[in-house]
Amino acid sequence: MTIALCVYSLLFMRFAIRVKPRNLLLFSCHLTNECAQVVQGLRLINHQYLTPQDNA
Repeated sequence: MTIALCVYSLLFMRFAIRVKPRNLLLFSCHLTNECAQVVQGLRLINHQYLTPQDNA
């Protein structure tokens, strides 16, 4: 889901810049969402692949 939201935000960031007049509020909302999703993705990678697992 995080990857899908990253792609979604990137597409709408591009849309917000391409339309006339430029919609900077929409761009900033999707930029914030993109940053949040990237952080979530990095946390997931860290937890799943970089943290040693206890096999108790």
